[in-house]
Amino acid sequence: VNTVRIRENGPLALHAEIVLCDETFYRATLCRCGASENKPFCDGSHNKSGFAATGEPALKDTPALDARNGPLTVTPTKNGPLKLEGNVEIVTGTGHTVDRTQRTFLCRCGHSANKPFCDGSHKRVGFVG
Repeated sequence: VNTVRIRENGPLALHAEIVLCDETFYRATLCRCGASENKPFCDGSHNKSGFAATGEPALKDTPALDARNGPLTVTPTKNGPLKLEGNVEIVTGTGHTVDRTQRTFLCRCGHSANKPFCDGSHKRVGFVG
């Protein structure tokens, strides 16, 4: 099962066949606070930056995917969100399913009012990454 786990006040933990920056990973911890010096990867900067975001966002009522595995392409858009393409389940820190989708945009600037999803706040705050 391809998953993105939302860590309370911390990064996104991905477990899948992840295609990112022309490399394949099977686990990755990606920044969602916007402060990492190693974007798109987490470097622990959320601990110093005061980043606060729930690990238990509102749940969506989405149907099960026909397939729950396969490649998950992660594209850090220029100065914007992480674009995920492929079968993926986004889950809370306690394992509840937030969303099941084949395409989504996740916030990596740290300012979205709809975390973990992008709401366009990166434009307002001048996020670079």
